Amino acid sequence: MPDSLVQFEGVTRRFGDLVAVDNASLDIRAGEVLAILGENGAGKSTLMKMLYGLYPASAGEILIHDAPDKINGPADAMRAGIGMVFQHFSLLPALSVRDNLLLSWPRTPFWKSRRNTDTADVLATLAELAPHIDPDCPVGSLSVGEQQLVELCKVLNIDARLVILDEPTSVLTPDEAERLHGFIKQLAGRGVAVALITHKLADVEACADRIVVMRRGRVVDIAERGARSITETVALMMGQSVERKLQRPPVLEKIVPRLVLENLSARRPEMALQNVSLSIAAGEIVGVAGVAGNGQALLAEVVAGVEPLTGGDVLLDGVSIARHNPYDAVATPLGYIPEQPRDNGVVGTMTLARNLALRELAQGNRPPVTGRDLLFRFNVNPPDPMKTAGTLSGGNIQKLVSARELGGQRQAVLACYPTMGLDLAAIEMVYAAMFAQAAAGAAVLWISEDLDDLLAGCHRIAVMREGQLVALLDNSSTLTREVVGAHMIGLTETEAAA
Repeated sequence: MPDSLVQFEGVTRRFGDLVAVDNASLDIRAGEVLAILGENGAGKSTLMKMLYGLYPASAGEILIHDAPDKINGPADAMRAGIGMVFQHFSLLPALSVRDNLLLSWPRTPFWKSRRNTDTADVLATLAELAPHIDPDCPVGSLSVGEQQLVELCKVLNIDARLVILDEPTSVLTPDEAERLHGFIKQLAGRGVAVALITHKLADVEACADRIVVMRRGRVVDIAERGARSITETVALMMGQSVERKLQRPPVLEKIVPRLVLENLSARRPEMALQNVSLSIAAGEIVGVAGVAGNGQALLAEVVAGVEPLTGGDVLLDGVSIARHNPYDAVATPLGYIPEQPRDNGVVGTMTLARNLALRELAQGNRPPVTGRDLLFRFNVNPPDPMKTAGTLSGGNIQKLVSARELGGQRQAVLACYPTMGLDLAAIEMVYAAMFAQAAAGAAVLWISEDLDDLLAGCHRIAVMREGQLVALLDNSSTLTREVVGAHMIGLTETEAAA
């Protein structure tokens, strides 16, 4: 049996009356990939954040190489060879990829330029993991998936003996996720331990050696991969058996265009939309697929009125809702779940009740008293209306935003990666709410990189590449991942089949 790098012995972490981790005991071994599964709020990230020095343990002990740890913060953890990649990145958008990597590199000289040959080593991991990323481009110009890869490179550059990955594939394309899985196995082969916090059973199947299941702060199971069936694992995570099903609602018999994108054009330094046109009927769900960084984020922000158009229009029931110049103040009538809800969907210093009432507050209306019913309906944990949003985990913020945007009937819904980082039960809940909106007559525009979900839930799938809409596919029984993927990367269907 490989040596244990880290041992948790009866570790507990309390936040006031909330017990986030409850008497947890487990070990992490050199050269293994340990998957840590559990629904939102199960304590997975909190447990690893204690190891990384962000939180002290309220009780119990963490041993590193059989000795009590002396980690009082992330700097101590990094010196001990422990690195962590968070769901929410610690990158500086205005700086280049190279400079972001140099900021956390142990051997950065006091002065550097692009001609410094002694900084070339900082790019070695980037070249191996993400060779398509230009090291001299600003991090802010990268897609979320590409930023995830840069964040991972930062951690790998510290020569870590233990790498903690918190939901690393939640924003990656299938190709990027597959490359990451291979890289994780390479790390384990070099003797590095990898703690993989994930909700995706595909991540577990791809590279895990052992599986730890947490529920309500407790470690409820530790087993070798393959020792439990998928049904058993899900039952351990949820406390009950959950069968995941997606069934798109039928399109309303009368086809009435409701959300219409007319020749949309917009521009950022790194991306431009070019004449994107799409009509979504009442009751219809249209998915948007594409490799990360091909204009999906800009499209969402243009439709939502966050970014101004340089051409074209967005019509809802025939009325323009677009932002046509930077000085327009647009309060979108769309139900809008943004790509990064923590940054763009909540006010962290405000209570959950106030966040649920943001639409009413913006319109000068009297908000509901607390919104407690929505918190319970969408399983926001804890369901305390007076809690501030900034104290919630990423998954619970996702559910909070979903509760606000899907909790009341909308004319149209724009959902960008609406189940990112959610557990299986929460995914079912959000999809059920989104599909209920369509069944009641809303036009739904759903941006995702999960082709299986789009194929299961959409009536049509639009494919974006390089800022353009390159295909609009009817989702019949003959439509496959391969066909959609071919359009995403610019192959003909014949080339893809070959």
